[in-house]
Amino acid sequence: MQACNLPKLARKEGAFLYENNLKVEGNRDGKLLSSNFNDYIKQKPNRKLLGLTRVGLRSYKLGARFPNTRYSRLFQIRIGEAPVILDSSLIELSVIGIKNYLKTQGFYTPEISYEVKGRIHKKKVTYIVKPNNFYKIKDVSLHIADKILDSIARRNMDDSYTKYTFRISFERFLKEKARLAEIYRNHGYFDFTKENISYDLDTNLGNFQVNLGINIPNPPNFNRFKPYKIKQIGIRVEPNKIDSNLWGKDSLLFKDFYYFPNTYKLNPEILQNTILFKPGTVFKEELANASFNRLNDLRIFKSVNLNAIPENSGTDSASISYFIRLQPASKYDFIIEPQAITSDQSNLISNSTGRNYGIASQITLANNNIFRNAEILQLTYRISVEAQQGENIPKRPLFNSFESNLNLSLIFPKLIFLNRFKGKRLNVANRSILSATTIWEKNVDWIRNVYGLSLTYQITKKQFSYYFSPAEFSYIKTGFNNPELEAQSKNDQYLQSVFSNNFVTSFKGGFIYNNQNDPKRKNFAFIKWDVLELAGSLLELGNRTFGFEPNDSGFRTFFGVRYFQYIKTFADLRYNKYLDVNNRVAGRLAMGLAVPFGNSPDFIPFDKRFFVGGANSIRAFLPRSIGPGGYDAEGGLDRSGDVKLEVSLEYRFNIYNHFIEGAVFTDAGNIWRIKDDGREGAVFNTKTFYKQLAMGAGIGIRLNLDFLILRADAAIPIFDPRMPEKERYVLDDYGALDKFWYKTIFNLGVGYPF
Repeated sequence: MQACNLPKLARKEGAFLYENNLKVEGNRDGKLLSSNFNDYIKQKPNRKLLGLTRVGLRSYKLGARFPNTRYSRLFQIRIGEAPVILDSSLIELSVIGIKNYLKTQGFYTPEISYEVKGRIHKKKVTYIVKPNNFYKIKDVSLHIADKILDSIARRNMDDSYTKYTFRISFERFLKEKARLAEIYRNHGYFDFTKENISYDLDTNLGNFQVNLGINIPNPPNFNRFKPYKIKQIGIRVEPNKIDSNLWGKDSLLFKDFYYFPNTYKLNPEILQNTILFKPGTVFKEELANASFNRLNDLRIFKSVNLNAIPENSGTDSASISYFIRLQPASKYDFIIEPQAITSDQSNLISNSTGRNYGIASQITLANNNIFRNAEILQLTYRISVEAQQGENIPKRPLFNSFESNLNLSLIFPKLIFLNRFKGKRLNVANRSILSATTIWEKNVDWIRNVYGLSLTYQITKKQFSYYFSPAEFSYIKTGFNNPELEAQSKNDQYLQSVFSNNFVTSFKGGFIYNNQNDPKRKNFAFIKWDVLELAGSLLELGNRTFGFEPNDSGFRTFFGVRYFQYIKTFADLRYNKYLDVNNRVAGRLAMGLAVPFGNSPDFIPFDKRFFVGGANSIRAFLPRSIGPGGYDAEGGLDRSGDVKLEVSLEYRFNIYNHFIEGAVFTDAGNIWRIKDDGREGAVFNTKTFYKQLAMGAGIGIRLNLDFLILRADAAIPIFDPRMPEKERYVLDDYGALDKFWYKTIFNLGVGYPF
């Protein structure tokens, strides 16, 4: 009945545009450009929800039944979309747009036609595109009037975007202009811009070949381009207001620059190491840009202003004076963050894995430039309470899980103790973080104290961030808060490993790659790889060197506490594919391996193990409810593993104004033990692991508030490795509506799952 409304409306309003299609014929190069053709189609059909029904159009139709009422405004304006009436003039403009775009890509003789088919409310327009042959470069000639500029260009032609056999395109010409201008500005030519470059194209050679001429004439009035040198540098700190006086009355000369601190206590040596250009050197734009970024990376300035003042004497020499204004950030930062929280923390004694909910508050106090060398001292205190649920857990008090976390960090704008690596490298930001942490945690199962100390080096360069922690120490002291659990632990190796006091000393390193902030990219990737984490080896070497014998249990200790030895690696790879302005596809692959050895041959520390399930993992299963492998037993407590494999795929689409978004997803994965502990199916086996992958699928909705994304997902298991091998496909269990509802897992979260 609803479908009949749209033809009726179309006969009244005019034929509806239902779908645009593209049919590209001809060579491979033309087909590769087809993904851009949609940008030049002037008329788009009404949006679909999940590629099926046009909710906006139907809402508009519903609102038309209540003219001049609030329902009309709600359904027609706020939710609805007016029908897209097929317009032949816009089709013709689309043909012209695609044709003009192809010409900018070297296809000078494209043939484009279209056909319209379908019922009155489902008109489909198919654009038939034949790009035909494209023009390619046969020869490149440089016509550069200045001999020095000519020699610079010829030395750098290996990286040119306009080489022999390359297809000509507008983008290539723009990139080549920008490349040459950047090269010249890094050779001292401050006043050279890409507008000084022009092209000549000779297309009369036949066989779709082009002779390309790159022209750089001298400036008018018999002038020449001149290389600039840095004359002087002035740095002024302005804590209160911007002063119009360039240098200031009380400026002092410090090595390579005039310095006016204006009562701000900052060691000028920090600025000396940050500014990459010096008086007397040739101007290089890359050094100025890198210096600007390094000043911002110090994180103690609210604003940084590099003002270049050129001086052209009319002779063959020219100079630049740099005046740098720095406005400091506040000396103290104080931030209070109230939080609503949820966690995957499970209850060991009841084997309950439901989510916990609670509230928290975090207070952060920062002292910027505390020792006058751009160091930042940051003190963070967080306290939280959660309501932990379970069959055997008393209902009162409601909040029965507590955590208190105090962290002290000292951030240095350099690699401390590594003076050898303090070189002034372009686009590189170095940072060292010395931190101390103490955590007190109490819930229905245990009371735990954690003390940690670490030193971490961070090196950031463009889209890569490398991290290395040469020394990381943690001492964990755990006690029972549940007599039943304490009694059970006497015969449970897993619980003994969880509740034993332990000491971990390790070093680790890895990197993060993220190109999401590149404005030119529609598709982006994120890779985080903890390449290596090695624990306990130095303590083991020290004990063996000095001849310390194992204790009565056969293990070596450090100050009376057994220490762990293990090696671990973990990689998280994500890719986000742009389809159009309303649709994306995101994928994730997570893999991890941890191997215990030496002084702890059976287990790695509890906090270092792998878990799956929950809002940010396999969403069709409760947190920590599956694994290891195909093992499952009534009352089994250990759902942790040494091997992890997880894959997710999610289709994301816009529902309303990019404020309400939807998703359809599927997740798969599991964890395994690396060593046989007697549990059948728990050990990773290359021949059988794929039969033990838990799999689920579901739908989700998100509220995109720009600064925050709130997420709700509903998922059902498809393949459950906890079942007997021939009963693991569980779709047949959803025959009745009540069973379907019972099997559905609901997850709430903040941000995208990956």
